[in-house]
Amino acid sequence: MVTVFSRESAFSGARAEAGARADRDGGGAPDVPAPVLDRFLAESTGRAGAVDPGFARLWDEVARLSTGGKRIRPRLVRLAAAAYPEPEPDPVVEAVGAAFELLHTALIVHDDVIDQDEQRRHQPTINAAAAARASAAGSAPEQARQYGASVGVIAGDLALAGAYRLVARSGLSPERLPRLLELLDEALFSSAAGELLDVDHTLPGARPGRAQILTATCLKTAVYSFETPLQAGGVLGGAPEEHVEVLGRLGRTVGTAYQLVDDLLGVFGDPGATGKSVVSDLREGKRTMLVAAAQRTSAGEELDAILGRHELGDEQAARARELIEQCGARQEVEDMVAGCAAEARGMLDDAVLPEALDRDLRRIVGGATERIR
Repeated sequence: MVTVFSRESAFSGARAEAGARADRDGGGAPDVPAPVLDRFLAESTGRAGAVDPGFARLWDEVARLSTGGKRIRPRLVRLAAAAYPEPEPDPVVEAVGAAFELLHTALIVHDDVIDQDEQRRHQPTINAAAAARASAAGSAPEQARQYGASVGVIAGDLALAGAYRLVARSGLSPERLPRLLELLDEALFSSAAGELLDVDHTLPGARPGRAQILTATCLKTAVYSFETPLQAGGVLGGAPEEHVEVLGRLGRTVGTAYQLVDDLLGVFGDPGATGKSVVSDLREGKRTMLVAAAQRTSAGEELDAILGRHELGDEQAARARELIEQCGARQEVEDMVAGCAAEARGMLDDAVLPEALDRDLRRIVGGATERIR
């Protein structure tokens, strides 16, 4: 049985197998341009250049981290908005989608600082690039690391404020603007809660249970990546409130599956394909569902001795992967992903959403979960 955290703190079961489509983009068309976001970033970089060249360089870094990727959040906003009869004008929909994507940039920049990650999307993270500049200028290693972290925090703050600015100046109709701001706030509020839980779970002696880890997983990523973008699109399209609620529950379930897959790829993925290290989560000692499942087995004691060691190398990481595989934890989490996918399909079967939206969402369910294959 798979349980997914809900606003009412109710947990529902699910079962069956994952969908069938590669996740090149999270389940659909290839990456699409984001002219509103690109224009906003170019404008901000120019504005920063009038203040100081170093400030403009920081905005260049924000723009660099905002390009590429799946950009599934703007696509979810567009898909949901287009499915209903009273959509806002295209520029408004694009601006709201861009806001959710810039929120994503803010959160991953801060996450990279928290995790001390050095690579994202096959490129240096903002904190790693800044640390390298400080090191080249003669800073000692710890000083360079702190400088990189400081720059990353500032960059994330700028992106976060920019997301709200995009919505505020989008031209959204006054009767819908408060609801959209509520959804953006829910996205940030939930993600911050999930990130804090995630950090707390790395403390020595922490033994978060299955429900706690699922809650953190859901709050940290599912809400801002799937739940609220789908709901925002529904609001922008004039969807009935019962559809907005269904879109939220569906997004939360799919997003939870998505993050569980990310946790699997963070240990067993191909860095050449994911653009991220397969050692950093183990080195950080991150208490993912994968690790929690392994800790409940006889492999737990040996795994605990490996996790969370700053000097953890490839050999120890390989042993950790072997333990997680052999004890059945990997299969357990893969089964949970399949259960989330089945639960999402069940929601779609019951909801009777607009036909085109239903079809696209079924593709996204398959694409978001198929990545583990």
